[in-house]
Amino acid sequence: MRPQEAVVRNLYAAFAARDREELARLIADDACWVVPGTSPIAGAYRGRQAIFAYFADLAARSGGSFRASLLDVLVGEENVAALARAGGERDGKTYDGRYLLLCDVADGQVRRAVLMNEDPVAFDDFWS
Repeated sequence: MRPQEAVVRNLYAAFAARDREELARLIADDACWVVPGTSPIAGAYRGRQAIFAYFADLAARSGGSFRASLLDVLVGEENVAALARAGGERDGKTYDGRYLLLCDVADGQVRRAVLMNEDPVAFDDFWS
């Protein structure tokens, strides 16, 4: 396994375990996490603290039900594409969808992550 693949696999494991310390080790302090769309969670989160606030917002808006699970990883020299499934419940709505998380990985950390949902309309509807 290439080191950049391990970073992304460990990122998903830490997110599932809600291991803030491990997430801090894996996400660069100046990282950027981009969430497309028109929902209240859409935007570019710049810096580890903003990204952690985004993660906390996902949990709060879903009553703690939001989950993301890694399905597969495609690896290049510095780029990793994580194919994953996300789901949760909120306000009587249920979401279950696949997405790609395109990650720039360097020096053992995620520097940039861009979310690409399989069904962006359903994703926006769930979070709106």
